[in-house]
Amino acid sequence: ASRVQVFFYHACDLLEKLDLPPWQEYKKAASVAFHDVRVATASSFKFGHLTFRPVFILLGIILQCLAVVLQIILENSIYHGWRAAKEFYFQLQLATMWFIRYQKSLSPSAIYAEVAAMAAIATLWLLRRHVRKHRYYERTMAWYEIRKLKLLKRYNHFVDQVGKTSTFLALMLPHLLYFTFAAIIKRLLPWLVTYLATKTPINAFIQYFHPLYCTFLIIGKYTQHLRTYTVAEAGDDDSKSSSKMTPSNVKRQQKQKAELEELRKATSDILKYWVVYAIIVATVRTGKLLPFVGHVFTVAGDNVAKGKRRQALLSKLRFSSKFVEEISLVFFTWLRFMPSSVTRQEKSSLKGRGISPIDIIYKKFSLFVKSAMSSSASLTNRAAGNGWLSWLVGKLDSLLSILVLGRAISQKTKQKVISTAAELSDLIPAAVTLFVPGCSSYGVIYVSLVVPAAYSIKSCEEIGKKSSNLETMESKVNDASRFLRFWMIHALVTWILDSFAPILAWVPFSSHLIWLLWAFLQLEASTRRIYGWFESEVEKPFDQTQTLQTVKKVIAALPSNVDVQKDTSSDAAQAEKSKKED
Repeated sequence: ASRVQVFFYHACDLLEKLDLPPWQEYKKAASVAFHDVRVATASSFKFGHLTFRPVFILLGIILQCLAVVLQIILENSIYHGWRAAKEFYFQLQLATMWFIRYQKSLSPSAIYAEVAAMAAIATLWLLRRHVRKHRYYERTMAWYEIRKLKLLKRYNHFVDQVGKTSTFLALMLPHLLYFTFAAIIKRLLPWLVTYLATKTPINAFIQYFHPLYCTFLIIGKYTQHLRTYTVAEAGDDDSKSSSKMTPSNVKRQQKQKAELEELRKATSDILKYWVVYAIIVATVRTGKLLPFVGHVFTVAGDNVAKGKRRQALLSKLRFSSKFVEEISLVFFTWLRFMPSSVTRQEKSSLKGRGISPIDIIYKKFSLFVKSAMSSSASLTNRAAGNGWLSWLVGKLDSLLSILVLGRAISQKTKQKVISTAAELSDLIPAAVTLFVPGCSSYGVIYVSLVVPAAYSIKSCEEIGKKSSNLETMESKVNDASRFLRFWMIHALVTWILDSFAPILAWVPFSSHLIWLLWAFLQLEASTRRIYGWFESEVEKPFDQTQTLQTVKKVIAALPSNVDVQKDTSSDAAQAEKSKKED
């Protein structure tokens, strides 16, 4: 009992320390709290209602409009869908009736042909399904790859064995195999080679239009490259002014170098081709102009010889047009599309020496063009005295400097005049032919083909030198792009001159005018200006081009049949009127 009393005493003491409120006070506080919560909830609800009531009204209006729109769309869809279904049923019925009537009108042989065609289509579909199911195509391609690897391995081993005896023979082996294969095809299928060379445009495509297309693409890539990185550099002026290189700038410069390296290789390859093509064309045209050798270069059928005896003698010295076309097809196919002749290991052992057909022919022709240009320059210097050209340019520079000081011309104009004089100095040997009767055609060949080939060779040598400096690479590719533009203009001008050759043959001093035209096109400013105009014409819509506007003006200036009829009718009316008056 004492323990219970002690426990009860401690419990009462604990309750006194907890200071529990009386029930009435607790009940009153709970009633006040419940009232406050109810008032706060009502005010919060009222505040939310006032706040979101416009939103709910707007949503209601939008949903109502959407429901109306959906209702209209649904009604129209059902209506038009029903009409479309009825129209489809009607058209299907007409088509079925027409097909049945058409089938009844066919002969038995035509019906059998239709059945055979349908059976062939079904058979092809089943065959395709069977082939795909058993993976015949994949298995055939796997077998082909295995055989190809084995043959390549044997070929490489054979090339290695030949290379131990003669490196030159190893380099020439694929080219010899190509010409051997071409001779075998000509022997077994002569009609095929003749048809491809004479009846199809593949010859012109390989040697002319495909290189032009590649040149146009390279110029377009370079122009796009300049636009992209010029805008990027203009936006990075702040980063360039600081000494730190951000990762984005480093990545952009690496990408720019990679693109420039790709453009450099492509530009070098296409310039080499144009050099080879120009020298071949120049050789053929010069050979045709020579007195006795020209009969060999003239294709049989181009000119008719006078006299049967002379014609029979000259026909033996000429090549037929069919033979020339076939040789051109084989040669330019080898020149344009023949790959390198050695493996990667052999390339590394040759220290990067070029062994592609373009490199082989270009190496020989470049030496010839350099020697021809140096010989003509030395002859000019000997004829006029050593150092006369530099003296003349120096005097011109002094005169232009005085004009710059007097503000008659700008420094930029002075540089243009000096560069133009330097470029025209290479044309002095050809200018001599203008004053020699019957030799102006040689000067035209020299100006239009030899001099541009020499400039292109110099440009190839410049861009062939690799450089890690971004500005140097950009400058070299920019200089080379000038000659790419020139060969595009050269193709267009050559086409125009060849088209009007029969008319120009009757014009006095036409070869002199053509010489001046090619001399004008040689200038860098002329090349870039003319190609810029050509680019703007290509980019414009056809109805807004300057060429079309010029053609329209020329057509409008020509006399019309309608005007002639009007003049005739007016003259007749005046005659009748005068008769009546008489």
